[in-house]
Amino acid sequence: MKASFCGQEVTVKHEPQRIIGAGREGVANIVSAGAADKMVARFGEHGAQYGPRIENELNKLTGIEEVVSAGGEEHGSISFERILELRPDMIYGSALGDGDLSIDNLEANGISAVMPPSSCAYAFADATSNFADLDAIPAHVRELGALLNTAEKADTNASTMETDLAEARAEGKKLPELTVAGLYYWDSSEDLFAYGANSTIQGIFDTAHLKNVVAPTYDAMFNGAISPEAIVKSNPDVLIVTTGEGGITLEDSLARLEKIPGMTETAAFKNKRIIELPSGAAYPTVEAIDAARELVKTLAEQ
Repeated sequence: MKASFCGQEVTVKHEPQRIIGAGREGVANIVSAGAADKMVARFGEHGAQYGPRIENELNKLTGIEEVVSAGGEEHGSISFERILELRPDMIYGSALGDGDLSIDNLEANGISAVMPPSSCAYAFADATSNFADLDAIPAHVRELGALLNTAEKADTNASTMETDLAEARAEGKKLPELTVAGLYYWDSSEDLFAYGANSTIQGIFDTAHLKNVVAPTYDAMFNGAISPEAIVKSNPDVLIVTTGEGGITLEDSLARLEKIPGMTETAAFKNKRIIELPSGAAYPTVEAIDAARELVKTLAEQ
């Protein structure tokens, strides 16, 4: 079997039986593709719990090694030695591309390496990724299912995603257009991050008829922390706060936001339109589609 991801052709000589899930996106998409029982290990998930659709499936499984930290404490990376010990025939996910985990090095060691399309821009200089395209999520799940020989399960799950997304968009069109900023804290520092136009959160905003006030060119991966003053000046009607990774809670996030001069005077704070979404919503998986549905529902009830 052959597949092309990020412009890299991957040849799979036999049906993968021992897969390592790399990153939250990798693990969630493996589950959505119906191949959770093929996973032997998972890493790079940042410590946040998954939503019900993914967590319920993972809880049914036994024997999957969860790598909390082995060579990269912040992101829970995995050592190359441990990879070889696990004898995988494939590693799939977003936490690939560099050093020992480069596609070429893995394949030189007999391990197929596949990255989701959304990770291309971070791994290859000449590649682009459209994170805001939520339609690409079920499409990729189908591609992955075909590659892993789990096409029937993948197609069922992808069809459900498409139905849910269509329903959310239909309801979102009925909502008034409000301005929004999506924010999050990554660790215990005061550095504030946001979601720009090329983000999965932007796709969720589009579904919910929300206009992003963050500069379209802003990308936290490339630009780092955002100026809190820029958020205050934009005076958003709604604040979306993602939580979960690194143990960050809504209460903790609000306590920090309230310390920012002028933040409590924004329309979002004054009108109590501060909505929490799980950090998994920021990744192009079924969790983003679930978050879009919940956000539309929450806004409709306000």
